[in-house]
Amino acid sequence: MNRFAPLFLVLALLVAGCVAIPTKNEPAAYTQAVVQDAIRLYNSEGLQAALDHYSSPDNVDGQWYVFIIGEDGRTIAHFRPELIGRDPALRVDVTGYFYGDDLLSATEKGKWLSFVFYNPDTDEETLKHAWVVRHEGLYFGSGWYEEE
Repeated sequence: MNRFAPLFLVLALLVAGCVAIPTKNEPAAYTQAVVQDAIRLYNSEGLQAALDHYSSPDNVDGQWYVFIIGEDGRTIAHFRPELIGRDPALRVDVTGYFYGDDLLSATEKGKWLSFVFYNPDTDEETLKHAWVVRHEGLYFGSGWYEEE
């Protein structure tokens, strides 16, 4: 047996175990990863830790941030405190599109939807593409904004 065989085996196992982490250059995949990270935090540290983290401005990473909506459709975590407790009937964008029902129809498999919303990166209302996943009765979402 070649004395380097164990080294090659270890390297092969390391490479096989690597998972490509999406970058912001792949906004759809990156958004889905952000939501999965939020669900992982919720699963590992609990609801209060998730609410505290995602209700903080520290949650904002350029145009990406996580929002969490409760079973009753009200926002329970968002970096903008004025949106916490928001009535689901108010989920209408500036074009008149009522996106609330679409958002609350997300399943455990996830759902994409698009609506116009405040972009913290540009401080303007912009078309947002959101990925929302229902998990244990809560809705975890994030998204990116269309460049103009």
